[in-house]
Amino acid sequence: MTRVLTLSILVLVGLSSVVWSQAAQPAPPQPNPENFTGKVAGHSTADIRTLRYSFEPGARTDWHSHEGGQVILIEKGRMRVQEAGGAVREIGPRESFVTAPGVKHWHGAIPGEGLTQVSLSFGVTNWMEEVTDAQYAPGARK
Repeated sequence: MTRVLTLSILVLVGLSSVVWSQAAQPAPPQPNPENFTGKVAGHSTADIRTLRYSFEPGARTDWHSHEGGQVILIEKGRMRVQEAGGAVREIGPRESFVTAPGVKHWHGAIPGEGLTQVSLSFGVTNWMEEVTDAQYAPGARK
């Protein structure tokens, strides 16, 4: 009798967690057809993080990648960025940087100027090693 009761409770808890996890997902936004020409569909944004960071001059992230990629918009200042195997680049205000899913990269402010960025990160962020001063220098390659 105790086994049947314990099994019943476990099944009930499991089913409840499945129902709760499904209910926790927000419904995709539905576009108003009056504002579009042609077929337009909304998508869930549950896996997207929107962040806004300010970096002091010379501040930067560690190497990392994003499961679904990342889009960065420069609001103010200049950003230094590098994808693994590529050269260090600089990007200015009202410009953007897009990195594909799983691409190892870093980004931050240039040495003499602060930076404000807005980023859309898709999926899990995988953090890696620190960016060295040599890697941060302009023209560096890893």
